[in-house]
Amino acid sequence: MNGILKSRRLSFERGQPMNAGKLNETYPLDKEEILHDLMDHYADELSYLAYSYVKNIETAKDLVQNTFVSAYTHLDQFEGNSNIKTWLYRITINKCKDYLKSSAYKRMVLTGKTKEHADTEANPASQFERKEQASAIRHSLEKLPVKYREVMVMMYYQDLTTKEIAEVLKIPEASVRTRLRRAKDKLTPLLQKEALGYE
Repeated sequence: MNGILKSRRLSFERGQPMNAGKLNETYPLDKEEILHDLMDHYADELSYLAYSYVKNIETAKDLVQNTFVSAYTHLDQFEGNSNIKTWLYRITINKCKDYLKSSAYKRMVLTGKTKEHADTEANPASQFERKEQASAIRHSLEKLPVKYREVMVMMYYQDLTTKEIAEVLKIPEASVRTRLRRAKDKLTPLLQKEALGYE
């Protein structure tokens, strides 16, 4: 790997702002190479983020692909006021919210195809309890209103800071903290119901 790619990956990992207006000066690679590097670095976490909205694996992957298409198209217009990660998150969330308003999503709801379950392959007993706990948390999160679910996913699954979440959602950082607090308040009774086996 050459030094240019190393330096760019370090900037991703540290969450440093990346000004696309100076991309060619700082990172003398073409847009295709930059796009592939972004996909390598962010595809998985964006897919998880999209899934938290649409509850369908294939749809989430499609929306992330659309995110990268939009990012590629508008890369030269990226202002660098936020870092590249929060910019991609914002595009993904907008794609998801547009999809949830679409007739395609409404058809999926009517046909009961919004959720897909992971393969039920045999697992060691030592992993079963952890999977059950993770499943209970995931199911409880899915019952939260979107504005609470999205901040919880970004904070605890994607490791974004409250400042980064505020940049993604374009809301004050204080509002992020308020939503996180209210989300936790709402999540506690839901987890208790899950533990008791209630729907």
